[in-house]
Amino acid sequence: MSYGEPARGRSVDRTGLIALVVAAVALVGMVAVVPSLLPQRVQDLLGIGPERVALPPTPTGTGPYEFLATQPGDRNTPVGYSPCERIAIRVNPQGAPPKSLALVQQAMEVVEQASGLRFDYQGTTSRRPQWEAETVPVIMGQVRTSPVLVSWADSEEVEALAGDVAGVGGSVSFPDGNGTERYVTGGITLDVDDFADIHDSPAGRREELAILLHEFGHLLGLAHVDDPGELMNEDNVGRLGFGPGDLQGLAKIGGIDC
Repeated sequence: MSYGEPARGRSVDRTGLIALVVAAVALVGMVAVVPSLLPQRVQDLLGIGPERVALPPTPTGTGPYEFLATQPGDRNTPVGYSPCERIAIRVNPQGAPPKSLALVQQAMEVVEQASGLRFDYQGTTSRRPQWEAETVPVIMGQVRTSPVLVSWADSEEVEALAGDVAGVGGSVSFPDGNGTERYVTGGITLDVDDFADIHDSPAGRREELAILLHEFGHLLGLAHVDDPGELMNEDNVGRLGFGPGDLQGLAKIGGIDC
């Protein structure tokens, strides 16, 4: 009895498959060496391109700090975000200098280390900023579930940026039902023109990061102080990282109860 010819499976073009793998590996290697082969937006999203900005040494000692708001009847306990929940962040990069998404993410990491709070980067958005006051953003829609918006604008769109103001930052609070005020969302808006000028200066990216860190300080609840040794000084006189008082204040904000 004949069983006929053996069944024939579909042949695989191994030569073509190997060539495809080699080409993919070569492309990955070229992008790693020359990130500019990718579009700028893709570079920002992947966090590749220029090296991360070097930070100054972590300061020691003590210094002044102030809070934007404290709990009702308790001037020593700041209003802050719940340390048991991640703070959602979305970025509108319209008008931002190149590689700004990577810089925002580096600022988030620095602030996480300083405060103990955690961010949840949720990508980019087309949402535009609105501000009621310099430290109070206007949040449209469901305020309690709206991510923090990091964006760039000019003084025609955001009046709070008028004059010698490189950025504004702040959050919106609500009572949590247990007698405690909580920040639930907020915003950071950077001045388009100032950032364009700073970006072309020798220390451009370090200064951009310093402004971002200052505004993240406001976002979490730090107010201005008069000491030029602190990044939260209203007029930055060359400081590029958090000072000792800034770090104390951020740690206290991150240490509130859930």
